[in-house]
Order: sequence, then C-alpha cells, then structure tokens
Amino acid sequence: MLELYNKENVMKNYYKEIVLGGVLLFVFSGLIFWFIFTKPQSFLPVGIAILTLLIGIATFIKQTINKKRDIETGAPVEDEFIKLAKVYAGNQAFRYSMYLWLLIFVFNSSLTKNETMLGIGILGSALIYGISLWYFKTTGEFNE
Repeated sequence: MLELYNKENVMKNYYKEIVLGGVLLFVFSGLIFWFIFTKPQSFLPVGIAILTLLIGIATFIKQTINKKRDIETGAPVEDEFIKLAKVYAGNQAFRYSMYLWLLIFVFNSSLTKNETMLGIGILGSALIYGISLWYFKTTGEFNE
C-alpha cells in the first residue's frame, strides 16, 4: 500500500527549501549591496529593501524551524486548515490588490517614477497577502 507520509521525501524537500532559501538570500543580499555601492544617496529604497530582506529572513527561519519540528514529531507539515487559509488569503490578496493597482493608476500623476508605482504595487500585494494569511490563521473565519 502507498504510504501517504514518507519521511525521506519530506526531508529531501526540506533540504531543498533550505538550499533555495540560502541561494535567494545570497542573490538578494548581493543586489542590495550592489545598489548601495552604485547609488549611495538614495537611502529610502535601500532601507526598504533591507527591511524587506530582514523580514523575509526572519520568516524563513521561523518556518524552517517549525517544519523541522513537525517532521521530527511525524506530524504533517501542512494540514488542510493551512492549505485552505492560503487559498482564501490568495483570494483576498488578488481582490484587494486590484483595488490597490486602481488607486496607484488614479494617483499616477503624483508619483514621479514608474519604478515607484511598480514597487508600491508589488510590495502592497505581498503585504495584503501576508496580513490576510495571518488573519485567517489566527481567527479561522472564512467568508463564504
């Protein structure tokens, strides 16, 4: 009979995630250092990039520790509730990011660069997804 929970496959995926996280950390850190050395006068974009990178690192470390604990105890890494919360959070993020992009295009004349609009839109969409996922995980209230 096919075993639903194969610890070896889960550990392989776990190590792949760790390697991928390390590679992404290396690439993004390199990009930030390159940006610092090429345009040192622009503190705000560099500060936002560094803050985003630090939040991403902290979240990655926390998730990696939680997954390792779940693998060692034999618990499923993601249950149905978490999967459902991700689906609903993605739905909310998509819906509200459309409103965000609409606001960005309405106030297009007040933004000086297209890169600013793109950065606000992407980071805003990611922030909406993160807040929605946190809300659904903590409250468990799904609007159907």
